[in-house]
Amino acid sequence: MKKIRILREILQKTKADKIVASFVLFVLIAAAIIRMAEPSIDSYWDALWYSYVNLFTIGFGDIVPQTIVGRLVSVVLTIYATLVIAVVTGVVVAYYNEVITEGFNLKIEKLKKKADNLENLSKEELKEVSEIIKTIDE
Repeated sequence: MKKIRILREILQKTKADKIVASFVLFVLIAAAIIRMAEPSIDSYWDALWYSYVNLFTIGFGDIVPQTIVGRLVSVVLTIYATLVIAVVTGVVVAYYNEVITEGFNLKIEKLKKKADNLENLSKEELKEVSEIIKTIDE
């Protein structure tokens, strides 16, 4: 649950939550369109199942679109899913890299301040500087 909470916070901070929300809405609408367009799909849940299978390009083959509208919606759904997954993954990785870089920069700034006054530092402060230097490679 902690990882899901962290992911949600990252998506909110980067505004990517709006992309995910619009994607979920699109999937629900696409399922409704497929339900109306496809004679072989008997319920909205079957249309939603087909949309899910199509999103992740699993393609079990238990439901196959027969109409032009169903096929077009399927193509758009697959392309949209691929793009959203790529964008959200990129946003999360970029945010993570930014946090790591910010932490590294804070360590460097702290070292610079202490280095300016190195000869006047106490033993404890020198030990702290040593520990910071050791953690820079981590």
